Amino acid sequence: MAKKLLASVMAFALCLFVSAADMVVKGKNGEDRKINVVDTSETFLRFEFVSDSTVELTKESSYRNHDSITIPEKVRIGGKVYTVTSIGYFAFKECSSLTSIKIPEGVTSIGSWAFKGCSSLTNIKIPEGVTRIGSYAFKRCGSLTSIKIPDGVTSIGYNAFENCSSLTSINIPESVTSIGGGAFNYCESLTSINIPEGMTNIGASAFYRCSSLNSIKIPEGVTSIADYAFEGCSSLTSINIPESVTSIGKCAFDGCSSLTSINIPEGVTSIGNWAFSGCSSLNSIKIPEGVTSIGYKAFYGCSRLTNIKIPKSVTSIGESAFGGCSNLDIVIDNSKDNVKVERFAFENCKSVTWLKD
Repeated sequence: MAKKLLASVMAFALCLFVSAADMVVKGKNGEDRKINVVDTSETFLRFEFVSDSTVELTKESSYRNHDSITIPEKVRIGGKVYTVTSIGYFAFKECSSLTSIKIPEGVTSIGSWAFKGCSSLTNIKIPEGVTRIGSYAFKRCGSLTSIKIPDGVTSIGYNAFENCSSLTSINIPESVTSIGGGAFNYCESLTSINIPEGMTNIGASAFYRCSSLNSIKIPEGVTSIADYAFEGCSSLTSINIPESVTSIGKCAFDGCSSLTSINIPEGVTSIGNWAFSGCSSLNSIKIPEGVTSIGYKAFYGCSRLTNIKIPKSVTSIGESAFGGCSNLDIVIDNSKDNVKVERFAFENCKSVTWLKD
């Protein structure tokens, strides 16, 4: 009798173990989906509690010994099952041997520095539920060639893809409303990118030194192009700045040496320092009425510019603003008394004509 009772207990315990190890849930298509639940005592992965039902995957030095990692969708801790919803700060930082990783459906957030320095990671699939990609999340993932950001992501953090030097293309969904400064800094292989309609600001250094970038569309609704946004984009041949833009920051297009023409919208009131400096192929530009100041070295070294008219609204022209524009004839619709001109503003220009006494 005792043996029979013991066998029944063991069979019941085994049944409990199997049911806990495998869960069945409804998938997005309504079909049953089987989920394997991993016991934390049986995995090298480490987790911290987020709530009474969710956990976050956290940093662990042993991750650096693995080239392939699968993050479970569910984990069992102390007999209770939790959903993995986030990848924490620094989780896989400097895991230079990591070549592939599988992120489960339930993850909604990828933390700052999560994959920074994963230099062997060639591709990654970000699940549909993710809404946030943290700052520096994929910085220096030098082997990453392409990535799809799913619909639902609303923000891409500062320097999120900085130094992803092999990244050739990236799709940014319409859900994204915020791209942090330096997000694609030094993505030297990136040739084209779409900026979604909901964006209002292109952050500082967002595409700094993206030297292969040859086309980009800035949507209506963007009101400001921040400092250094496209500096060093030496393959960019043309760009359309929408009428909604009212501010162009310093060095915004500095070093865009292939840029031949550009429009400055009517609503812009100032042209920042070095804004178009080094645009040596620029042959035409119109400064609209409403601009009041032209910054330090704003057009320095634009040697192919042949003529430009400065409207009467401009009251300040910075030092060396048109320095080195050796083929440029400048016409200023004002008198010298009404415009503050810093030294060397027109150094080496072909001619300067004031229309008013």
